[in-house]
Amino acid sequence: MRVPLAGRPVLGEVFDDAGLAELRGLATEGEFTGDICRCPGSLTVALLDARGAVAAAAGLHGGTDLAWERGRFRNNLAVADPQGPCAFLRRHGAHWL
Repeated sequence: MRVPLAGRPVLGEVFDDAGLAELRGLATEGEFTGDICRCPGSLTVALLDARGAVAAAAGLHGGTDLAWERGRFRNNLAVADPQGPCAFLRRHGAHWL
């Protein structure tokens, strides 16, 4: 499997159960838009399995949408809490958001 993060800096990692539960809610609750954003996106949220291989990845688009595996879903998710993912990522190292 090709790692989509190759050559990109890792800005933060989350291992604790509470942080993962918060991220899961922020990244999966919302409405699908019926379309995909055409911008390149900014940050990538990658979920790794126990071996460190990428299990799933999503790009942050416009600060309000996540594009989970475009080739598979072909749909952006307009997250329920638009400020939530950026605030979470800032707390975990992505300070330029």
